[in-house]
Amino acid sequence: MKKYLQVFVLSTLSTFAYAQDEKPEKPKTKLEAFMAQDGTVIVQGFSTIGKMEGMYGSFLSVDSKEITVASSGKREYGITIEVKKNIGSNLTRESTSYIDYDEIESLLKGIDYISKIDKSSTKLQDFQADYRTKDDLKISVFSGSLGLFSSSKNSSIYLNVESGIIGRATATFKLESINEFRGLIAKAKEKLDSIK
Repeated sequence: MKKYLQVFVLSTLSTFAYAQDEKPEKPKTKLEAFMAQDGTVIVQGFSTIGKMEGMYGSFLSVDSKEITVASSGKREYGITIEVKKNIGSNLTRESTSYIDYDEIESLLKGIDYISKIDKSSTKLQDFQADYRTKDDLKISVFSGSLGLFSSSKNSSIYLNVESGIIGRATATFKLESINEFRGLIAKAKEKLDSIK
């Protein structure tokens, strides 16, 4: 019995020691790394480029961002995409993804590519094409039927913009909205180009 108690105590203590060794997640983008610095003044500049209202109480906004470390004057540029979804009478799920300046061009190319995907890309009934950024922004074009009583014969093509992993927020749009979304990102990049 004494031996079992010793094993139990040792395994419990090692669990506590392991939990204390966990380190916070490393920032995925340069923007986040700049904002996470301790012991210094961080100045954030931002311009809201535009907002879009999606289906089912969902919204997104695109901002241009400039992060400056006051003591050194070092700067990082990028954009943020904030996604919000109403999930109840007074509940909103929201998440923001950060996109570094050097990732914006590949994001625009990814949007261009998935916007051209259609039902001819597969012999199966429906399809989905995704593009992901470093900071958990997932842009999807997919076919399907939304709604409880929809049939696969009436399927349409949609755009999903998801931000985050745990507690992620999703905004859903008809595919026609992809050009507006791409336009907001392109304008955000143009804004950054004008101040760099």
